[in-house]
Amino acid sequence: MPPKIERPNRALANPRPLWHGTMLVAGGAIGAGMFALPLVSSGAWFVLSSLGLAFVCCMTYLAAKLLLDVNVRYPEGSSFDTLVSAVLGPRFAMVNNLSIAFIMFILMYAYITAGAGILERSLVVSLQASQYWPEGFVITRASLSLVFASIAALFISLGASSVSRISGVLMLGMCASFVAANSGLVLTLDVSILIDQTDSSLKYLWAALPVFVTAFACGGLVPSLCEHYENKVLDVKRALLFGLLLALLVYVIWLMSTLGHISRVSFLNVKGDGGGLGALVSALQNRTDSSTIKFSLVWFSNFAVITSFLSVGLGLVHFLRDRFDLNKHSHATLRAVLLAFAPPLMGSLMAPYGFVSAIAYAGVFVAFSFFIVPALMYKAVRRATVISVSEKASWCSVAGFGVLIIILKIAGLFSILPSYP
Repeated sequence: MPPKIERPNRALANPRPLWHGTMLVAGGAIGAGMFALPLVSSGAWFVLSSLGLAFVCCMTYLAAKLLLDVNVRYPEGSSFDTLVSAVLGPRFAMVNNLSIAFIMFILMYAYITAGAGILERSLVVSLQASQYWPEGFVITRASLSLVFASIAALFISLGASSVSRISGVLMLGMCASFVAANSGLVLTLDVSILIDQTDSSLKYLWAALPVFVTAFACGGLVPSLCEHYENKVLDVKRALLFGLLLALLVYVIWLMSTLGHISRVSFLNVKGDGGGLGALVSALQNRTDSSTIKFSLVWFSNFAVITSFLSVGLGLVHFLRDRFDLNKHSHATLRAVLLAFAPPLMGSLMAPYGFVSAIAYAGVFVAFSFFIVPALMYKAVRRATVISVSEKASWCSVAGFGVLIIILKIAGLFSILPSYP
């Protein structure tokens, strides 16, 4: 284990603004997965779900701080894979890489099914209402998954520079449509529905926690933040804290907008209609007479899914190119795109309504890679030093929380954990 690297106390020639890191963290957390939050919160409802989100936000920040403590002991630019390999060994790093790959594959599957739902709700429904739609002609959800995945794969195959430009435009559109939709929804919400605790129970919150964990997943950004701020620990901590708090604020506003318009009973109909992004957007549109809000909701869902999908897809393509050394071969990007899209696309063809379930499964691997692994690394690098009671409590809490998330998901699989309905 190398000693902690001592660096001269110098000021940055061009200090990096705090908001850069804050937006990086918030942008990495906020995405299409937020559409799963109201669906899994329909049992615990607004108050308990907001408290649950705040708790997960705190645990995520604590886990990120443990990873930061490890990261600053190595040269700037050290990747997450480098840290795990150096501290826990190459075999453990291989297991962690597989876990991260599963996270990206599962999220790719979730976003393909969500994208198909968007096409079904916005495009197909509109065309069917027109006079040009052939009578008796039906488009299946599976075929829409294929169309959405193919278009996204085409964009990703253009390369990182093209995707970054497209994503920048989409992010601006997502922010604008989110503000337009939610400002109207918050102003017209029914407070009596929002604070109604009838049948709300803590037991339903346990099943939601694996999804909440995915909503705040940002551990992989810690090495990037360290490089961005040249291992200035205080700046990285502030960026993590404010970025996670911003994400928490957005999620609470989103829960207010949805749970303040759709009653608990109505959520049963949403889940019965596939329980996906499209069903949720349609339910919200049916609760408002404002054409502006309806229009903004559609575009917000479009921007959120496509932005998240392109981001995860590009990351997975780069991961596969590096892991399988595809750069040595001709058409490296094309091969990586096929490897990245084939498994999640096949999954979406076989199970086209698994958006929420996929987000929860991703939470299991997030718990391992971004909670258990940082805790183990922290313990390993601090083995030669005296650990205070508070530091030991932090390490044990993060590791225990990661184990809890995995246990909760397993309990849910065997129907041991109650879920709503």
